[in-house]
Amino acid sequence: MRFKEGLRYFVAFFLIFEFAFAGAWTRKAGNVLVVPYYYFYSAEKYYDLNWKKRAIDNGGYFEGQGFGIYFEYGFTDNLNFIGNVPFILNKWMDDYTYKDNYGFGDVEVGLKFKFYDSKVIFTLQTSIIVPVYSVDREPLLGYRQYAGEIRLLFSGGMRPFGLNSYFNIETGFRKFYSKVASQVRFQFLYGIYFNSLTQGLIQFDGVNSIGKGTFATRFNPSIETDYIEGKLSLSLAYRFTYKAWLQAGFFYDVYGKKIGVGRGFFIASWIEI
Repeated sequence: MRFKEGLRYFVAFFLIFEFAFAGAWTRKAGNVLVVPYYYFYSAEKYYDLNWKKRAIDNGGYFEGQGFGIYFEYGFTDNLNFIGNVPFILNKWMDDYTYKDNYGFGDVEVGLKFKFYDSKVIFTLQTSIIVPVYSVDREPLLGYRQYAGEIRLLFSGGMRPFGLNSYFNIETGFRKFYSKVASQVRFQFLYGIYFNSLTQGLIQFDGVNSIGKGTFATRFNPSIETDYIEGKLSLSLAYRFTYKAWLQAGFFYDVYGKKIGVGRGFFIASWIEI
């Protein structure tokens, strides 16, 4: 396997109900990356204003599942069109209430531009978030707020201990149209190839809200109008054809403020056409 070629197929999982795939690498002109995915998320505790975990009132329990498709299309070798279309199933239960809701979530579309490619790669990504659901039914599927995001991505390869590996570092700013506080988002990922068919990934993702929001969240501790969250994920990926991988792993919130203590697992298959 050519290591530099193999790097173009790695996928980074990012659950705070968004996905960031493929790091700073871009598809070549005319190529398509398609990633079907599934995740399961649950929370029965909540980080309070003092960063401490506490049980959700009245024995509350939240469960979220998501199916979706992420894709990239290469307009040129350096400019890609990207998109993510999720379908969400949410469930809430406590001592007095049971609620469920399902539907398409926040659709994301944007552009990804690689402006530096040498021993490391720098890419600029811009996207818009379009809600395609209502807030008439609970648990809520999202904020139902339009938003825009800009993100800087920095990736590269290395060979510690004689093994091919890579890193991806991202930082971004998301601005909502109204009611929800703006967010600074970041990611640190390290992946290592154990052999030509198998790799392991460790990833840390964070969200820091700036200011206060006025959106009233109901029966869904995974979304808050202003919060702080840090999430760790570990996964393995197996290459079953030259251009197709299967990835599976788990995630857990390691710190937070005004947000559910989430944990769960995910599966994704990423295929380049």
